[in-house]
Amino acid sequence: MLITPDCVFIHMPKTGGTFITRMLREVYGDAAVETGRKHGTCDEIPVADRGKPILSVMRSPFDRYVSQYHYGWWRTQPQEYCDPASIRQVYPEYPEVSFADFVAIANRFFVNAHRGAPTGYRARRLAPEDAPGWHTEQFIRFFCREPQRAFAELTAQDLQRGHLHACEYPVDFLRTESLNDDLADRLARYGVDAARIRAVRMHARVLPEHAHEARARADARDYFDAPLIALVMRKEQFLFNRFPDYRMETA
Repeated sequence: MLITPDCVFIHMPKTGGTFITRMLREVYGDAAVETGRKHGTCDEIPVADRGKPILSVMRSPFDRYVSQYHYGWWRTQPQEYCDPASIRQVYPEYPEVSFADFVAIANRFFVNAHRGAPTGYRARRLAPEDAPGWHTEQFIRFFCREPQRAFAELTAQDLQRGHLHACEYPVDFLRTESLNDDLADRLARYGVDAARIRAVRMHARVLPEHAHEARARADARDYFDAPLIALVMRKEQFLFNRFPDYRMETA
């Protein structure tokens, strides 16, 4: 995570956080300090900084699945997700799999595990077929107090509500699709000078180091047929109820 005098930035992967990190470093200089893990969670914010506003970024689950597939960290660092041997029992060609198979694999094998170790993120109050998806699990892990307990106690009503009022940290979510303006607006609230704010609004896209994402299709919608849309809408219903403008309807 990155801590500045005005806020704490929580960097959930594949949302545009590299841009935010670069901009905050340019605005705050040496006063922007990376603490703990790059992708640290709200629960890991140091006690001394817990009164600061928390910034993070939300991205459409559809867009994020496409980005994760092409960025390919799951290919090059499989131990971060699960034992690849268990996946190959069902998908013998793994990791050479289609996008649709990747989404299915993520929601079957990548859930309930983080960095290759069991975590206990099991929604005990839901039937197995109703368990939320990979992105919803990540949301809870990043933005809830005691995430294992929050996930275990998740109910159907929570999924429909799209908010875990009792355990979520107060996070101000920027949007990947309007990142420059969203960040500039927040910096203006913090009293950052106008010249720096203008520079943020006009800055070009910033890619992660060693970026190797090369999409075959520019529009994420082109990766999804009706059954795959339905799967993602069902698995990530918590996020779509929280951020309804990210829903995708079938034709």
